[in-house]
Amino acid sequence: MYTGTADVMPRGSFYFEPYYFSYRTHDSTNTTLPFKLSYGVGHHMELDATTALEYVGSGGIDGTSFQLGDTTAQAKFQVAKETDRYHFWTLPSIGFSVDINIPTGHMESSRPNLTGGTQTTNDTWNEQVNLLVRKQFKPFQLYLEGTEIVQNPVHVVGPYQFNNGLTDIAPGVPFHVVDGNILAASGALEHVLRAKSGLGYLIEINGQRQSDRSLIFGNATAPAFSYVNISPEVEYT
Repeated sequence: MYTGTADVMPRGSFYFEPYYFSYRTHDSTNTTLPFKLSYGVGHHMELDATTALEYVGSGGIDGTSFQLGDTTAQAKFQVAKETDRYHFWTLPSIGFSVDINIPTGHMESSRPNLTGGTQTTNDTWNEQVNLLVRKQFKPFQLYLEGTEIVQNPVHVVGPYQFNNGLTDIAPGVPFHVVDGNILAASGALEHVLRAKSGLGYLIEINGQRQSDRSLIFGNATAPAFSYVNISPEVEYT
């Protein structure tokens, strides 16, 4: 759910993926409906676009609202394709992608754990580079992804919540936000139990770490943070 794949779509092929996520705590509800469109353009290249519809229930800094999330445009390139799907120590599929995150969402809080919805939202344009690896050794598959994210500075007026999810700016208070450099990583190990039905399970780990200094824009004014999620998942086609 969080880790991409190094393989690209064949030329002229496309797919559309919608998802539904619901996050609930004792005092708030967040629902995100991300969807992704991918198209193979040939020459080992794929173009992707991802956005989301976002519902914020009571308890959040944004109040109850329903709106569009951020949009990501991505160009993905595959530089190696595996030829042996049964042995672990053979060459895996390797790819990289370049993303532009467009602030079509205008939430006043940033929630990095909401994949595809408000991952880096704070009205900034963000750039990121991803390295992707996929290795099959049937009946297992291994996915790995590493990401570098640079968030452009933005001037906000509170209420505003930094992307550590904890620190707020009071209503009416202006603030110049410089986010630190973000390194993200994720990986998933998939075990397909029944190939015809798609029955299987995954163990997935993803996390981010934001430093106290931007890679380009100097010292950060936003607090540093880090988190790790471990997600057991069941799949069926």
